[in-house]
Amino acid sequence: MSHRSVTIATVASAGVVAYAALVGAPAFADTTATPTPTPTSSHAPKSLADIQAAGAKATSDRETKLTAAISKVTDDKYLTSSDRSTLLGTLNADLAAMKSSASTIAADTTATQAAADLKEVYSKYRVYAVALRQAHLVSEADRLTGTTLPALTKEQSNLSALLSGKDKGKSTDALQSALKDMSSQISTASHDESGAASAALAVTPSAYDANHSVLSSVESSSKAAAAAVKKAHADAKEVRQALK
Repeated sequence: MSHRSVTIATVASAGVVAYAALVGAPAFADTTATPTPTPTSSHAPKSLADIQAAGAKATSDRETKLTAAISKVTDDKYLTSSDRSTLLGTLNADLAAMKSSASTIAADTTATQAAADLKEVYSKYRVYAVALRQAHLVSEADRLTGTTLPALTKEQSNLSALLSGKDKGKSTDALQSALKDMSSQISTASHDESGAASAALAVTPSAYDANHSVLSSVESSSKAAAAAVKKAHADAKEVRQALK
């Protein structure tokens, strides 16, 4: 084999590996470009049929997840009407896009075009990385801020009133401390979850492409808020049991 042939083979192989890393799926070669050398590794070019099969699976998997998410969002009693409308708009648009992409890939006549269309399934819509994560984060935020925290705040007030009628002593001091911590945990959770829903909904696929951690801060705040709520519930339980 000539030096030029070896060079072409090396470049072609490297290109296939890079493309595989980009789309997170098996490598797909351009079958309509300049003829490639005979495959000598596991990174051999994929046929049109192979790419179409991968496209059918990728779109079908996303359709299943999106359909389930749409049903869940529709039935979620904690979501505000505005957040529900926004989420359903995104999820339904992505579902329609997956159906359209499935038809497009199935109708493609070259591996090159099919590979390009399959790439869009991963990179253009970001179903897993954005839409489904948004639905979960917004649901959690609306449930916590709209229902959980108001209920905890009311319970803290009621328990405080009950405790105020008790004789002072070490036991009541401990319970007062628990109620003080409960109030602090409620404030922490409220702060951590404040604006989380709108922040999550503001993320677009292009924003995710520019910064893959764009939703990470919202997820971190949501976890911190959940931990604070759990501690507030524990404080309330301690006081309730002592007042029985």
